[in-house]
Order: sequence, then C-alpha cells, then structure tokens
Amino acid sequence: MNKIEVFLLSLVLVISLLTRLYKIERPIADWHSWRQADTAAVARNFIKEGFTPLTPKYDDMSTQTNGLDNPNRYRFVEFPIFNAIIAFVWTFTGVNETYARLVTVIFTVGSTALLYFLVKHFSDRKTALLASFFFATIPYNIFYSSTILPGPFMVFATLATYLTFAKWMQKEKSKILMILSVLFANLAILSWPIALFFMLPLVYLAYDKYKIATFKKPDLWIFAILSLAPFIAWRIWISRFPEGIPNWQFLLNENGIRYKGAFFRWLIQERMGRLILTVSGSFLFLLGVVRKPEIKEKLFYFVWLISAALYLIVFASGNVRHDYYQVPIIPVASVFMAIGAKTLIDPPNNFINKYVSRILLIFLISLMFAFGYYELKGYYWVNKPQIVEAGKAVDKLLPKDATVLAPYNGDTAFLYQTNRYGYPITDRSLEKFIEQGTKYLVSVDVGDAGIQNLVRNCKVIDKNQNYVIIEMFKDCIGK
Repeated sequence: MNKIEVFLLSLVLVISLLTRLYKIERPIADWHSWRQADTAAVARNFIKEGFTPLTPKYDDMSTQTNGLDNPNRYRFVEFPIFNAIIAFVWTFTGVNETYARLVTVIFTVGSTALLYFLVKHFSDRKTALLASFFFATIPYNIFYSSTILPGPFMVFATLATYLTFAKWMQKEKSKILMILSVLFANLAILSWPIALFFMLPLVYLAYDKYKIATFKKPDLWIFAILSLAPFIAWRIWISRFPEGIPNWQFLLNENGIRYKGAFFRWLIQERMGRLILTVSGSFLFLLGVVRKPEIKEKLFYFVWLISAALYLIVFASGNVRHDYYQVPIIPVASVFMAIGAKTLIDPPNNFINKYVSRILLIFLISLMFAFGYYELKGYYWVNKPQIVEAGKAVDKLLPKDATVLAPYNGDTAFLYQTNRYGYPITDRSLEKFIEQGTKYLVSVDVGDAGIQNLVRNCKVIDKNQNYVIIEMFKDCIGK
C-alpha cells in the first residue's frame, strides 16, 4: 500500500468510526429496542450469574416467544458469541450500554477495512475505496452498526471468511489460512445462522479454482464439516430446551407474502428505494449490476448478490417485518454501488461527458445521505423516556431478587431497564402472577383504568406523572 492509499483508507475508517458515535450514549429504548434488550440482557446475566454460554438467559419469563412458560429465562437463538464479547468488555467497564454499542462500532470499522481488502483482491483500489466508503456512510448502516445486535458482528465474520478463503484458494497449501477461514465461518454462522446463505460465494470460489475436482478435495470437505459441525451441535443441544427457543417459522412466509405485490413493494420500494439505498443510491447499485464484470472479479460479486436474494426470498416475512434483517446485504450492495460510482467517474465511452457524470455522482451521493438521514433520524429517538426513569426507580426501590411485571406490549426494553427478571406482557391473571411469586408491577401507563384501580386498592411504592410501582396482594385484586 502506498501512502495515498493508506491515507484514504484511514480517512474512510475515521469517518466510519466518528459517524457511529452519534448518540452512542442513548439507552436501549430506541428503534428495535426489544431485540437489543434481549441481546444485552444475555450479556448482563453473564455478569450477574456467571458465564454460561451453553445456557444463555435473558430477563423474560413469559410465554410470549413460543407459548411455553420459561421460568429459567432461557434464550436459545444464536450462540452467544457477541453477547460474550460484550460481557467481557463489561467486566472492565461495568454494565454500560454505551460500551456495548462501541463493541458493534469497532467490529463495523473492522468490516469497513475487510471490505476494502476483499474488493481490492477481486477488483482494484478505486473500487475498493468506494465500496468501503459507501459501507461506512450509508445512514441505514450507520444506525444499525451502533446497535446492540449480532448482525454487524456476523457481517464482520462473513467478510473475514471471504477474504481468508479467497487467499487460501491462492495459497492452497496454507493451513493457517484454512484454519482462519474455518474460524471466521464458525463465528459468522453461530452468531447469526442466516450466514449460511452467504456461504455460497465460497462454493463458487472453490469451483472456480478446481471445477469438478472441487468435490474430490479433502481439505474442502474438512472445511465444510468443521464449519457446519458446531452449528449442528448447537441446534441439537438447544432442542433439549424448547421453552427457550422462540418461534421462527413465521419469518419464512407468514400469510403467504412471498412473491406477492406487498413483498416486492416492501423490499424494493420501501426498504431499498427509500430506507437503505434511497432512490439515488439504488441508481448507482443498478448501474453497478449492469456493468460487465472485470476479469479478476469473474462472477464472485454476482454469486454474493444471489446469496442475498435467496436470503430475502426464503426469509420473506422476516425481511418484510424487520428492517434490521437487511443488515447482511449492505456489503454486497456497497460493492455494486462502488462499481456504479466508478462507472460515472471513468465513463466507458466517449459518448458520456465524464465531467457531467462526476458532478452527477456527487449529486446522487449527496441525495443518498440527505434522504437516508431523513428516514433514519427517528430511529435514534427515545420515544418513551418514562421507561428509563421507571426502570431506575425499580432498580433503586425493589429487592434485587424481586421479579416484576413490566407490561410494555411485549417489548422487553422496559423490563431490561428495571434490571430485574420478570414479564414484559400480562400473559396470565394477576392472581396467577402473585401465586408464582411476582407481586410487583411497574407501569408507565399511569392513566389506564386498570392501573388506577390497582393504585386505589394495592400498595403504591412509588408514583409520579410518568410511572407507578405497585405491590400487589390477592385481596386487592379485582376490587
């Protein structure tokens, strides 16, 4: 790397870091707070109860995830690698959501660098720099790579897998590169299993090098087995704890939405065209798609794009329902945007005025930032700061071993703020809660008629215009 290349990459990495420090101190009460709260709760419970990665626990004891009681608070989704990293950081800093967000930010800065070197490997320095720039600056990606979610870590591990595997294909006798590829593949798949869709480019790289002999290479079979075995073992293990496994089938094709007009409208118009790439970024993306691949690139980027498309199709309702599900497609989208941008910087023929096309590029990028920030700025807002205030009061006033009922439409962010175990939803009668040992209720819906009735008849521990904390007894229920 020459000095200019080092300087420009360093500049992109600094931008990647600084943009993600925006409102980094916000509590877990922003957009998709429920999923962030569940992730952070597992890490916090590693601190509170000991490091038990084979039996991760969060704060929710309710039946809402799959209809089964979960008194042990098991949380069996992805293997808790990302949660464990946060817990490790918290052993030095104390439990603090800002540092948890910084963990995501640091891995994303690493992803920015990895994307640069990956694209440089297949294309050139200019395309690599543009790809890393887009990855670093897309407003959607800026927000989600400062959240407490495993997606950005999975992206980091996936990009590391691509790079080490591609280098391994160049130096097939390198056992170190093979081991690193296996390691990163495991980190990606275990941290968010949808990474399995994004392993298809590895198959392409192997086939591109060995053709039909791919299936006769022992090292490739060893790589595949070692990459999949831990995930399979994890799935077999968690089947022993059905109460801790959330329902996931609805993420596939709920209400038969796949291929319907709503499916395409949500993913193409609402997500890609408005929220993620915006209209101007989508133009650059499509321009990159139609451009003929360079000799070194071959079909790697297109196979990567096919992987993303398969993921969107298979998890159709999940991608329509949750906008954070599109985090894994940002790197490949950034690559094609970079190719489109490079096409405008260096037009392929004399019929295009390169000065006008470069001005157009600046205009399109500016619009992407403006439109993207407009759509994303509300994601940072804490729309219900009362849950933070009430949570601090609960943590101060109630016994540390108390379980609480913190109804918030099933959103565990409120329960997380209390630093207690319990229920984010009223999934049984209040009498049943009391029988099972949960006698404390905290609510930010102070004006609700039912809450007002409890205030009149039960013991009020603390109350103001924003929240109320109540101790319930059987003889005060139903009066």
